Amino acid sequence: MAYSIAVMGDKESTLSFKAIGVKVYECSTRAGALKALRAAAEEAAIIYVTEDIFRLIPEEIRTYDDKPLPAIIPFPGIKGSTGLGMELLNKSVETAVGSNILQN
Repeated sequence: MAYSIAVMGDKESTLSFKAIGVKVYECSTRAGALKALRAAAEEAAIIYVTEDIFRLIPEEIRTYDDKPLPAIIPFPGIKGSTGLGMELLNKSVETAVGSNILQN
């Protein structure tokens, strides 16, 4: 099976991904995000999710934490960063290393 890359989020934040051939799942509501996540997880090895959408469905996204695929990665949407991506990175580093070596 060939895996792909997908992106989930509002139209404005995901528009440029279409130009490079990434499968785009436009969504702006919790129901739309759940549907998009299920569809994207069936075919994508990596799913980029806008931070706003990520915050709508954190429990559902966590169900993929113990699975090798897909990797689900938050990114800032058109409105800018909410800090979620850095927060999750800090937690991952602290879990892996035992302390957060990224904090100032």
